[in-house]
Amino acid sequence: MSDTSSAHACGPCRATKVGCDKSRPRCMRCLRRGLDCCYAPKAAPLGRKAGRVTRRNRVPKACLRCRQLKIKCDRQQPCGRCIKANGGRDCHYPRPSTEPDKEFVPLWKQTFHSGIHWSGLIQNIQSLLKHRRWAENQEADEHVTFSSGDNIFGNIGPLSSAPRRTLLSYIPPRDVAQSFVAQYLDSVEPFHQILHVPTFKEQLEVFWSKPGTVDDGWLAQLFAILALGCQLHCITASTSKDMGISPDRLFEGAQACLQRTPFMIRPQLTSIRALCLFVIFKQTKVMMTCVECDALWPATGLIVRLAVLLGLHSTDSDQHPQFESSETTVRNRLWAAVILLDLRQSLAAGMPIIPPSSDLIAEPLFTIHQQNPATGTGTATDLIFPLVYDILPQIFRILELATSPQVTLAYSQVASYDRQIRALLKYHETSFLTHQHDDARFQWTMTNVFFRRVLLALHSRLYQEPDAPTRYPVSYWSSLECSISLLSTQRELWDTSSQAPSSSNREAKTAGFLARLFIQEFFLAVVTVCFHLVQEQAPLVSGNGLWCQGHARRTILELLRSCRDIWRVEKGASVCHGRSFRMIDSMVRFLEEGSGESEHANDEWEGEVVCTCAKEGCEMFSLEWVDGAGVEIAGLE
Repeated sequence: MSDTSSAHACGPCRATKVGCDKSRPRCMRCLRRGLDCCYAPKAAPLGRKAGRVTRRNRVPKACLRCRQLKIKCDRQQPCGRCIKANGGRDCHYPRPSTEPDKEFVPLWKQTFHSGIHWSGLIQNIQSLLKHRRWAENQEADEHVTFSSGDNIFGNIGPLSSAPRRTLLSYIPPRDVAQSFVAQYLDSVEPFHQILHVPTFKEQLEVFWSKPGTVDDGWLAQLFAILALGCQLHCITASTSKDMGISPDRLFEGAQACLQRTPFMIRPQLTSIRALCLFVIFKQTKVMMTCVECDALWPATGLIVRLAVLLGLHSTDSDQHPQFESSETTVRNRLWAAVILLDLRQSLAAGMPIIPPSSDLIAEPLFTIHQQNPATGTGTATDLIFPLVYDILPQIFRILELATSPQVTLAYSQVASYDRQIRALLKYHETSFLTHQHDDARFQWTMTNVFFRRVLLALHSRLYQEPDAPTRYPVSYWSSLECSISLLSTQRELWDTSSQAPSSSNREAKTAGFLARLFIQEFFLAVVTVCFHLVQEQAPLVSGNGLWCQGHARRTILELLRSCRDIWRVEKGASVCHGRSFRMIDSMVRFLEEGSGESEHANDEWEGEVVCTCAKEGCEMFSLEWVDGAGVEIAGLE
């Protein structure tokens, strides 16, 4: 059959420059003459490869300055416009890029993280699966835009040079602002205690009567409080549009007010509080990406150093005779809140733990439970502070040893620290449950998540080792139990926040705030559980063991499905939320395929499941299903 697609003659006909009928496999001339007829191979198509976007590597003809100003350039070296502007010193022309196309690198791999971050677990899971990889965003990250979190202390918008009168016009009407402040005091302040509430309320009354008397630092603090309260407040879309009220706009006002103060060279209590509120606002922002979360770690470190510059670390009242006893206690409480915020952010971002030096942190840290300001802060809501802050020196020491690359803790020492932390956790649980006040439940949630994250950091090295269930059983089961507890907490918080979306439901708003605050901890818990389930020789792998192990695996898979449903709700909130959901969904599907289960083929069971094979020497733990939400591993308490 003749091939008419070729536009070239055969080799002998082209050499003799005669006509060729281009017949295949031999043309008529070559067939008559008995020549070897051959055709040149077809050239590859010049079109771009499917599925790959290529860019033209052309050199712009105009200089960089003219291109930026969008004006005509005479293309000389230097051009006439640059000569008139500055003598041609800044006249440069772009050069074509000769670098080959770089391989795509996800956002979470472009930043250094310590061993306590979830990125190391993901790489270990991918190496275990070999032929299977988690779904990642394979698109280039150049189109990803970040919010003002790139510089949370600065403001390059139109408000950066706005006069004070313009900034004051951004404050909502008094009734709306009072509602935002109430939302903050109910749902944020009890769990961070950045402010001295009685003093703040007095200053707020002064502001409403004489707005011009407050300084810019206090105004930045107020704007940050309003931004957090606006995030929590259920305001209708029409009202928000008509009044121009949004959390981002209020946050920009806080940034602009802070820039009007010398907070970097002469910080004040108000500027320190405003900076802490900036970090909390970014931690609970839905659109925040993993890169912006990592950027909060140097921000909290800067806040710690500014607090030291202000002398907040000094707990001795004799060194500050100008302050009264109550004022010294207020300063000490703010210092404690600052270092706890820095520690939590270090754990959330998976960054190195940098403890304060011995002269900056005392043991016990404070005697807050023995002396409180006389203005009414010594209430039951202060319970979280003496319980957590007095053990921060020990927590810092444990985390420094557990995460330092120069120190390798022995397994016996890790197990000893595990027992001590769990004893503290049990003591704190009893202390919180004995105080029946509105914030006891969520203060216990804050404390529980904090200690669970510390335990995961403590065991981060050992439970990822080969044969960890037999070589390091305490680390293996403790990491699994802490992860399941965190996932149960996440589901409980989201269930509470979605039950009653009414604007007057304080419990729902507080639960939603905490669910967003601990989003990094919850994702680490998912990755840790998946890491335990994908190992071939793990006790919970389907088919490895006994009846109790199968039920334990099905219980954990059901918890992972519930977690996946939570992440599905906000998968479009940001690039990292979408990537996280795809990872979780891909891993849950893989685990379901490996165990032969599906989302609609689960065994319905209730009550307590106890291992029935203890007489056969089974080392499996017993699972107790608590309200369908959590599990507890016996023997670790």
